[in-house]
Amino acid sequence: MSKGMIRAISVTSIFLLSFSVAWAASIWKVVDKDGNVVYTDQAPKDGSKPMDLPELSVIETNIIDKKTPSNDPDATGEEEEKPLTPSELRKLYRDFKITRPLPDETFWGTASTVVVTWGSKTPLTPDLNVRLFVNGKPQAAPATGGMSLTLNRGEHKVYAELRDASNRRILKTAPVTFFIKQNSVNFNRPRPTPRGGSG
Repeated sequence: MSKGMIRAISVTSIFLLSFSVAWAASIWKVVDKDGNVVYTDQAPKDGSKPMDLPELSVIETNIIDKKTPSNDPDATGEEEEKPLTPSELRKLYRDFKITRPLPDETFWGTASTVVVTWGSKTPLTPDLNVRLFVNGKPQAAPATGGMSLTLNRGEHKVYAELRDASNRRILKTAPVTFFIKQNSVNFNRPRPTPRGGSG
């Protein structure tokens, strides 16, 4: 008997045995004149009795396929969201900028106080933070909104950095230069008339 025939008979045997219990069919074992064993569900003419097949063992497991919806009422079915990468954050907040003061804006009579604001069209998530730099020095700043600064008269420069939960810099705004000036008490003050002037 060839190996191919033996393989075919073995596969046929396994196939028929696996379906014998499921369909409650009778299976007969037949040996032909060449000694080949064939399993069939057709009763042979010699009147032989069908085989007694053992019942299949079924083992149930508690393994839950992750792709199968859970029947657990406590399960939300939502996967835990992964934090955005720095590259994704840069794309999301690419419009993050200083919104006030405007470039080269001059402030008069504000008692040296200026409000600096920043932001993005996309609301900042709670895990992000902002570092404000005033004339090159970092200032503690809230993540959203702005803050009031009291500065000396003259030229000033501000920019902000957006940082993630690991304090990595995501992006840096363009610097904004502005000026603080105060009205002088001598501004537009009338000049005194000299005494003994020529008449």
